[in-house]
Amino acid sequence: MTDLTTIGAALGSLKTAVEIAKFLREADVSIEKAELKLKLVELLGTLAQAKIELAAVQEELSAKDKRITEIEEAFESKDTMVRHYDAYYVVDGNGNAIGTPFCLRCWENDHKKRQLVHDAKERRMQVCTTCGHRYDGYSAPNI
Repeated sequence: MTDLTTIGAALGSLKTAVEIAKFLREADVSIEKAELKLKLVELLGTLAQAKIELAAVQEELSAKDKRITEIEEAFESKDTMVRHYDAYYVVDGNGNAIGTPFCLRCWENDHKKRQLVHDAKERRMQVCTTCGHRYDGYSAPNI
């Protein structure tokens, strides 16, 4: 997980790169070719490190944005779901549970709607295809 130290390291790398670039700009003609090449290599290495660290920060921010979107969607659909026995269902105009059941565990823990399906071996059992939680058909029926 990217934290403030990673951002600080990226900013530190950029600061070092700027200092090297200033040194190269202010260097007089007497600077030797080997020293100039050494400073350029150092500059490129520092910039590459900063790029890697900033890419990690960007990836982490993207993951956080995705999670925020998922939570907002779950919050918006909160009022459209109702618990009936051991599962959640969408509600009709009267507030009654209808349709195919959704996994209780996935909805309450992850705020994700995951429909239950019948187990191929035991037809009376319902199974969540995401978390694998099993429900008795009587406590999570299709309504």
